[in-house]
Order: sequence, then structure tokens, then C-alpha cells
Amino acid sequence: MNSLGFREIRAWRKERDLPKLLPWQMDAILAMDMKRRSVEAEKVNVAVDEPKAEVSKRPLTSRLFDALFASKVK
Repeated sequence: MNSLGFREIRAWRKERDLPKLLPWQMDAILAMDMKRRSVEAEKVNVAVDEPKAEVSKRPLTSRLFDALFASKVK
């Protein structure tokens, strides 16, 4: 996820026809963006660390496949 750049903020301000942003407003926008990126990074890290659910302890063999999906044609 990319951070907000000054160009994007300026384009957003012009699109909304807002006056020039004050320094504290820029600081607030950049702080919110940093928080957004840290929250998203935590979500990605949690998803990577979660163990995958085990579907079956038996490996899928050709015999097991045939037993599960028996052909109706004989």
C-alpha cells in the first residue's frame, strides 16, 4: 500500500476547491495516512501468521480420488 504524497493531497484539495491547507492540516492528513498504512500492515502480518486449516490427514491418492468421485460409466 502506497503512502499519500503531496501531489495526491494537492490534487484532492484542488478537486474539492478547498483553500490552501495549513501546516497542521497537512500534519493531520499525513498522520492519518501513516496510521492507515500501519493498520493495513498489521492485517497482512496476521493473515500470514495464521496457520492454515487442515482439510484432511489423508493424502489424496488416485484410489481415494476414485472412491470419492466414482465414475458412473461402467
